[in-house]
Amino acid sequence: MYKNSKISNYQLFTLLCGFMIGSSLIVSPAAGAKQEAWLAFLIGCIIGTILIAMYASIYRLNPSCTLIEALEKNFGKILGKVFGVLYIWYFIHLTSLVLRNFGEYSVVTGYPETPILFIIVCFSLIIAFSVRAGIEVMGRISEIFLVILTAILVFVFFSLITSFDLENLKPFMTQGIKPIINTAFGIVTFPFGETIAFLMVFPHVIKQEKIMKTSIFSSLFVGLVLIEVILRNTLVLGSNMASRDIFPSHIVFRLIPNLDVDPLLDVNLTVAGIIKAGICIYAASAGIVQLLNLDDYKPFVLPFTALAVSLSIWIYGSIMEMLQWASDIWPYYSIPFQIVIPCILLILSFVRHKRSGKVKNDKSARTI
Repeated sequence: MYKNSKISNYQLFTLLCGFMIGSSLIVSPAAGAKQEAWLAFLIGCIIGTILIAMYASIYRLNPSCTLIEALEKNFGKILGKVFGVLYIWYFIHLTSLVLRNFGEYSVVTGYPETPILFIIVCFSLIIAFSVRAGIEVMGRISEIFLVILTAILVFVFFSLITSFDLENLKPFMTQGIKPIINTAFGIVTFPFGETIAFLMVFPHVIKQEKIMKTSIFSSLFVGLVLIEVILRNTLVLGSNMASRDIFPSHIVFRLIPNLDVDPLLDVNLTVAGIIKAGICIYAASAGIVQLLNLDDYKPFVLPFTALAVSLSIWIYGSIMEMLQWASDIWPYYSIPFQIVIPCILLILSFVRHKRSGKVKNDKSARTI
């Protein structure tokens, strides 16, 4: 039975890091703040960490329950199933966005003559295979990925240190606080709020009591990594070029003198995309199994992946639409799934937990 699959807390940490880094290295969520992008990301990271802690708190109040089970437990069977269906759609939709992000990146940076559908299909087949292999296999993949990614980012940072221009961080806050706050809000929903999918993964963790600590630590680690990436890109390219370029990290990697490390970026982005899309497909597949009271999620992996591929091609007309959706629409579209429903779920879970504790105390008192 798939629920018997277990991952270590370190694997949970690496999965969370791979998931949040995912397409954040492709589509920069902080581009709108220009030279203050690092500050916007710092604010977004702090709020995002609080959001992730809220998800861990929901799981702590509903031990051994996935998101779908917690929804049914606290909202009731009917309303819980309705919300469950909505979340399954959300996970499939998020998968389609990730597939399109990586498809566009591959076409623009390396394979301009290759049809984007072919690239997305090849990418999705690897994702489907990984998900069918199980959450344990995905955990082991993420362990290897995080070490390599961290080493490459550190190497690139120090390789370009002579190209840094501190003047690129000036002037500071010439446009006021509003662009920073707007950008920080977008960062909260992408990538931190998307970790709501891990409420489908938490039951597989071996040391349940350390889930909160692991989740918070992974969020802070990802925040440091992405702030480093944003600062590096701004210091090397300047705020205008870093915000206007579609894929600034790709350009920065190509600026290292006498060394071509761009393929390393492509490999890491591919693995990060597999982790992020894989978690989403797993969450959707496991969710439908729980809604229908079935035992095996694997028969749903390929159909859901195929649906995500179809959506990824249909959802945007161009790469500019993709970027506009990510910056202008996605943050507001995500609010019900990432903030509103989880907040209500947390409150209901807390009330239920208090009531159950009171009932137990009353029973103990009567027994005495």
